[in-house]
Amino acid sequence: MGRFLLCCSLVALTGAAGGCKPGDTEPPPAMRALEVPRAPAAVKGLAGKLKFKDDADRARFSLKPKDDGAKLVDGEERELARYKWKGAALKVSGPDDVALGYVVGSAGGALTVRDGEQRQVLFTLARQGPGWRLNDMKGTLLYSVWPEDDGARIQDGAGADVARVKVREGKVSLRDAKGRTLLATKSLLAAEAAACLAFEALEPPLRMALLFYLQAPPSLERVQP
Repeated sequence: MGRFLLCCSLVALTGAAGGCKPGDTEPPPAMRALEVPRAPAAVKGLAGKLKFKDDADRARFSLKPKDDGAKLVDGEERELARYKWKGAALKVSGPDDVALGYVVGSAGGALTVRDGEQRQVLFTLARQGPGWRLNDMKGTLLYSVWPEDDGARIQDGAGADVARVKVREGKVSLRDAKGRTLLATKSLLAAEAAACLAFEALEPPLRMALLFYLQAPPSLERVQP
């Protein structure tokens, strides 16, 4: 399967605003001024199709959920990749249904990206404090993802910024290090999931596989034998 061009990734968080319940006592203004704003709460699951556009408002690609996984199409609805659950593993295939790789979850929460025959671990995405880190098969750090109040920051192995995810006014955008918008969506995405689209060390179908796994992890029914 030929490579397809996708401009890095995106991210999403939804703002969660807590309201006072009837009978609750509202804190005095002096106390409210000292309160620290909370970061938006992450949203899990796919409510529908995830559609991404570029900064010129042109459709670039969409992730369409299916009963057994999802399908990735380009802006003209041409199929690019297929994702199918195999228990706790997500199979990544091309339009010809040939396996390109697998994303497999572990009990500790880490995700491993394996080759199409599941013989070799190519990448590992694991928790690092409040964020994530992506290592290659040799354990070399490739990317780190750090949460921010309005999205997430993606850095390379040397600590240089490569991209950021911004959530503003119901829109999630992926921006390069200079602040230029690469992709944007009005769908709800967790920032940690959208950040995976910035992992240029991986082929685009595998980046989207990580996004899909983090955004809509397998249900207990799928994981259990």
